[in-house]
Amino acid sequence: MGTEKRNIFNRPLDSIFLKRYRFALHILFWSCYLAYEILIWGMIDDEYNRRLVSSLIELPVKIAATYFTVYVLIDRFLIHKKYSSFFILLLISVAFFGVALRVLAYHTIYPLYYPDATNVPLFYLPKILISIFYIYAIVAFVATFHLIKHWYKYQQTTYLLEQTAQQLVKEKLEAELKLLKSQINPHFLFNTLNNLYALTLHHPHKAPEMVYKLSQLMNYMLYDGNQAEVPLEKEIHYIENYIDLEKIRYDNQVDVSLNVFDNVEGVMIAPLLLLPFVENSFKHGLSNRISGGWIRIDILLQNNTLVMKVENSKSDPHKEKSIKPISGIGLQNVKKRLALIYTNRYNLQIMDEEETYLVVLKIQLDLKANKSKTLEKEHSPVVL
Repeated sequence: MGTEKRNIFNRPLDSIFLKRYRFALHILFWSCYLAYEILIWGMIDDEYNRRLVSSLIELPVKIAATYFTVYVLIDRFLIHKKYSSFFILLLISVAFFGVALRVLAYHTIYPLYYPDATNVPLFYLPKILISIFYIYAIVAFVATFHLIKHWYKYQQTTYLLEQTAQQLVKEKLEAELKLLKSQINPHFLFNTLNNLYALTLHHPHKAPEMVYKLSQLMNYMLYDGNQAEVPLEKEIHYIENYIDLEKIRYDNQVDVSLNVFDNVEGVMIAPLLLLPFVENSFKHGLSNRISGGWIRIDILLQNNTLVMKVENSKSDPHKEKSIKPISGIGLQNVKKRLALIYTNRYNLQIMDEEETYLVVLKIQLDLKANKSKTLEKEHSPVVL
């Protein structure tokens, strides 16, 4: 069983553990902060008890300022891009909590430990600014982590949405490809059975050979045709069988040449893409001829590009040009499949000359990936 690769964005930031023990974690955080403050200030004057009492008195104001900033100002205003309201309320809350801490310290802490400090006026601006600094040092620290949490959740949501969108696109493309592939078999079978019917009427002794060839073609279509990619050699062999079928139909009185100019071993291609062009050449080039027609099929590799050329004579040069080589279910189907599978990686040219049709298909292939896939198949363990 293969192991699934895990991405950090696939894991929710608020796990069940964090949600269940959130309150306890908040208590732990403020306890650690309180201990840190007592330790730092106590080391200055060695008055740890005095610092403990002072910190406990100031703590509620700091907690209120922190949670108001985080859960009201940030969550309700800043995150929802209500910037004006956020900054106005932030200024008001800063002034309010700064004055509140000043008043609290002036009436509780100063009389206990610093009586001389009461000689300074209560609303003395420098003292209020110092109170604000004491409060918002911890507020800034907590707010920073809270914003990081929001950023993380945003990244997580964005990633999941992108994954969902990509999956939907992939499923849509796969559904379209399956539909197009499902149309190939009936279309091809219909044409071939018509040919077989005509053959049994005029040359019944050749029918068994044609049925055998047809069975080989159907075997390829049913099994290999459902794969994402097949070896190009198989696709060429498939075309050869189709040509043999058509030669039987025309009693071998047509000139059909199939030329493969390069070594295609290890080259992979989407199945059932090349045959419609060959089928089209028979349909529009030889359908009204008894003899004398010709078809030339060339397959070659140019660097990483597969090139297929199919050229055929026209059945009647003087016939009305309403019949085009790109007509018919087969070619319409293959053009859609090319656009889905090899988007921006293929070029299809159809040249309708007075006496010939020429189709040139070029597909950019990743030959390195093709060869590595072939090696993987050759060296993969056999599952019994």
